[in-house]
Amino acid sequence: MLNKRLSRLMRRSSGLGKAFHGMVARANAARDEHRYRDAAIIYGEALRLYPDDAGIHVQCGHMHKEAGEYAAAEEHYLRAAELLPADADLALQLGHFFKLSGRPGAAIEAYQRACKLAPDWSVPGEELDRLRRAGWRDRHVEEDVADIASPAGTRDIFDFSEEAAALGRTDHYDRLVPELCPRRPEDMLQAHHEHISIRRFGRQLRTAWGLLPTLRGVEAIRGFVISNSPILEIQVVLNGETIAREPLKGGYPLAYEKESRSLRKYVFNVWRDFSGFTPGRHEIELRFLAADGDVRRERRWIAIAAPLTEAEHPRSDGVVDVDPADLRPIDEQINARASIVRPAQRQMLGGNLRNVLVLRTDQLGDVVSSVPALRRLRALMPEANIVGLLTSANVDLARSLNLFDELIVVDFPDDWNERRRTMTIEAQEQLRKRLEPYEFDLAIDMAESAVSRPLLLLSGARFLYGFYDREWPWLDAGYEGNAHDPKNYHDFMPQSSKVLGLIERLGTMLESKAEIVTRPDLRRDRVTVYGIGETAGFAVLHTGARIVFSRWPYYPELAARLLAETDLTVVMMADNQELRNTLPPELLANERFKLLDMRLPFDDFDALLSHCDVFVGNDSGPKHLASLRGANVVSLHSARVNWNDWGQEHGGVIISRRVPCAGCMLFHEADECGKDFACIRLITTDEVVAAVKAQL
Repeated sequence: MLNKRLSRLMRRSSGLGKAFHGMVARANAARDEHRYRDAAIIYGEALRLYPDDAGIHVQCGHMHKEAGEYAAAEEHYLRAAELLPADADLALQLGHFFKLSGRPGAAIEAYQRACKLAPDWSVPGEELDRLRRAGWRDRHVEEDVADIASPAGTRDIFDFSEEAAALGRTDHYDRLVPELCPRRPEDMLQAHHEHISIRRFGRQLRTAWGLLPTLRGVEAIRGFVISNSPILEIQVVLNGETIAREPLKGGYPLAYEKESRSLRKYVFNVWRDFSGFTPGRHEIELRFLAADGDVRRERRWIAIAAPLTEAEHPRSDGVVDVDPADLRPIDEQINARASIVRPAQRQMLGGNLRNVLVLRTDQLGDVVSSVPALRRLRALMPEANIVGLLTSANVDLARSLNLFDELIVVDFPDDWNERRRTMTIEAQEQLRKRLEPYEFDLAIDMAESAVSRPLLLLSGARFLYGFYDREWPWLDAGYEGNAHDPKNYHDFMPQSSKVLGLIERLGTMLESKAEIVTRPDLRRDRVTVYGIGETAGFAVLHTGARIVFSRWPYYPELAARLLAETDLTVVMMADNQELRNTLPPELLANERFKLLDMRLPFDDFDALLSHCDVFVGNDSGPKHLASLRGANVVSLHSARVNWNDWGQEHGGVIISRRVPCAGCMLFHEADECGKDFACIRLITTDEVVAAVKAQL
């Protein structure tokens, strides 16, 4: 070893050594002037003279790294590491290099080697901590890095509650769902501000002026104002003329308000008939008069169109006819009307489908992928006249399949400039006129892509159906059935399966598969323990519902009427014991009245619903269970959700009311109704008694 060092020193003092030192000096100067590539080249020339100089290999590696030449830099760093395997600083430099070049696994190995070579040196350990805090976990490193995330760090990343974060180990997180964890009270607070929130104001429709909120007949303008000053009145101004004015309800305190104690919510729900105004585009302004004299305004362009009628839409509680000759306030007219009693059994498409239009205005392969769906459609509608709207590219194949009764060929070419299929106004009018005589009951676009969806509007069909109805809100129904590639999230379901799914979904709309499922093991004598005679007929009145404001409020009056007008025993179920204190003493004293205000064993509860002569309840789970067991169900349905969506299907009747704000979907925000829940509270006891008697 000593002889090697002496030899090296002798060479460096020679002429060769002077040349070497000159090169290193020039390389150092280039380095200091930030000419990194030049410096790397000169250091490289010096290494040709002394290839085992580890320090110059490190400097050359630095310069290549600064120049972005990582492969060349790595060669020199690794050669230096071979020459100086016990140098902790060199191991640290290698860690820096690998981290910079995007190789955290190699960086961790280098930093760990530096830690072993210099156990008392803190810098390599700090670098390891930085990588680990950044989330790196190298499975090839022997050290167990599963414990690198502390509970405190976990909360920052995953927003777990303290209880969940106490698990502390990262390998649990793929099996946990942090968004389900309870939030801390302070995390639920939010800073509200003064603003106008409009929740219902017509529907976005296509008009001659583009997409506009469109008002058709009787409409609800609903929402709220958050304000520091009380809001006293709303005025609806159309083209400069005031057409409605009403006081607002409120002010309600804001739930979870973070800062301001003075902010309050003021609610409006204005019902107005727009059928008397000229169809077209109009400017509408909502004015909100505050107690401090301020006027808040919301201006919009809207369209007024021909009103929808109850005769055309008998299943919609949101379509309300009023008599234009009736001079009473519109609220009074609507609230004075009778409730609607409908049979629970129903068909979505309303009976026999005579003429059906199927669109495949695309290519040959699209028809090939539709063959299973077309065969299923023919099986679902053996008597229907199925008309195919096709292109010249696929009509011959369609003709050979013998699945269409008629074929219509349309010119619907790809425009390579527009990058979509187009059709002129003249061609659209020709197609509309050609399709009009069929008076289609149903038109289906089998294309998943959006290219042909607008053609459905030319069909004149009373029911339009296709993929992705959320993107095409004028569709009457739609379907979406994607499967997702785990990497690119594109679909990997075969096209034929997707189109078949579209038709199978249609089949579920044509015929409900809901069936009555009884329990033979629940004998009639099981209910006698609750004071019901072995042969006595009985009615179950279930007063509860998860959403409190969906509850009909007149069950005590109904119970008294049924006791007086029928020979039924009346079983009233309540989900709390507070109801007992509100009931008339004479009702409680009646031996045919049974109040069950405790939680029953499920089989007992099921037996009461299964064997009752009639069940009366709100839109709730027990109503659905009673229907499943075949009971005669009288369902009292608020208009917050559509009756035909959540009404029972097997038997009995559904009672609801027509109101312009039907479908409000209120859930937690009971203070936002604005009409005192007229859609459920104005169902009368007389109407319910009559419906019950009709079921006996």
